[in-house]
Amino acid sequence: MMSKVGLIIKREYSARVKKRSFLLITALVPLLVAGLVFLAMWFSIQEIKQINVLVVDPGDLCHGKVFTGDETNPPAVFSFVQEDISLDDFQHNEAYKGFDLLLGIHSQVITNKGIKGFFRESITPKAEYYIKDKIELRLEEYFAMDRGISLNEYRRIRQEFNFHLASIDPDAQDMTYARWVGIVFSTLIFLFIYIYASQVTHGVLEEKTSRIVEILVSSVKPFQLMIGKIIGIGLVGLTQFAIWIVLIGLSLFLMREFVFQDILDPQVLAEAMSASGDLSGDLLTGGGSHIMKDSALIDVIYNGVPWSTLLFLFLIYFMGGYLLFGAVFAIVGAAVDSETDSHQAMLPVQLTVIFIYVIGCFVVFNPGGTTAMWLSQIPFTSPFMMLQRVAAGAVHYTELILSFVLLSLMIFVSLKGAAKVYRTGILMYGKKASWKEIFKWMRYSN
Repeated sequence: MMSKVGLIIKREYSARVKKRSFLLITALVPLLVAGLVFLAMWFSIQEIKQINVLVVDPGDLCHGKVFTGDETNPPAVFSFVQEDISLDDFQHNEAYKGFDLLLGIHSQVITNKGIKGFFRESITPKAEYYIKDKIELRLEEYFAMDRGISLNEYRRIRQEFNFHLASIDPDAQDMTYARWVGIVFSTLIFLFIYIYASQVTHGVLEEKTSRIVEILVSSVKPFQLMIGKIIGIGLVGLTQFAIWIVLIGLSLFLMREFVFQDILDPQVLAEAMSASGDLSGDLLTGGGSHIMKDSALIDVIYNGVPWSTLLFLFLIYFMGGYLLFGAVFAIVGAAVDSETDSHQAMLPVQLTVIFIYVIGCFVVFNPGGTTAMWLSQIPFTSPFMMLQRVAAGAVHYTELILSFVLLSLMIFVSLKGAAKVYRTGILMYGKKASWKEIFKWMRYSN
């Protein structure tokens, strides 16, 4: 039996990897991803353009300046005038052509809280936030001084508090970042199942409509044909994912070395962290929380995430989820008779997979909760949920064993039921079986 299944796997695998569409997609996706990353980096560099802001301040509330600290290249620079400037003048007068943004500060702004501005071209969210923060701070300082509070006293009061909530266990770590690692692994599993399990349906339907299956079943059992097709397509997916990872990693490395040489430089990153760490304008130490978060992230990446365990479990649940849903999609392919019918029959299954994945994303931030625990045990949801809990350190080894046993049992039951449906439906033409008939085949087929 195994030799026949091996031949089917080899045939399915070689036939698909030699297709022009496989080669084209395998080559284009890494290029597309690398290209999008390149564009994102390029646009981020373009956004560094400094915004020249002209502030009309007839009441001289800002006293002709805002606090910028020791910033050498701030997102925006400010110029102040007290005389009124019309929008038409700002738009056409040569004297104002060097300014990108016009802001008007009414003398009663402290009361009405309204500031209006006009830009020549859209500005980035970072620059917009910076401008708002600086102007708001300066006006608040004016309001404080107007009420008899000294500038230094106000800045001391306005300093933001750096909250840090920690576990009473001294060895516990902040697992916020680790949870996102789990989400990434779950997303890869979801994409693999959604893309390649669906191909099982199309592969079965292709052989069924071309009548090739009639020749194949004369030499091998329908179950052997089904399991060989599922495993063969799964190996195609694994091959494609492996190639993507290598090519994307190589592309990003080349961009790092030859295009954006300073992007990942530690000194540049440190300067970026310190520059963006505090936009409030206070003179006291306000960047400590960012340093703390940065060190927490590094600590989690190098010490907090059980990478070896995650990678091992990723492979298990990767293939386990694929075999489980691949069996379901094989049932759909055997039960329908045309491409149109297959889309209609696959839709409930595809929506179920999407729904399960979305639910997993919602409960990930409470990995120790009852809902997350049950979802990590139910076979149809455990491939998406368990890795998120493992990454967050919320799983006991007994839960892992139980989850794996339940998943294995469900895979066995699903493959056995799919084999019964496959044996009956693969040779049925001219009729689309209802779900009632499918369940009847699963119960009574020998």
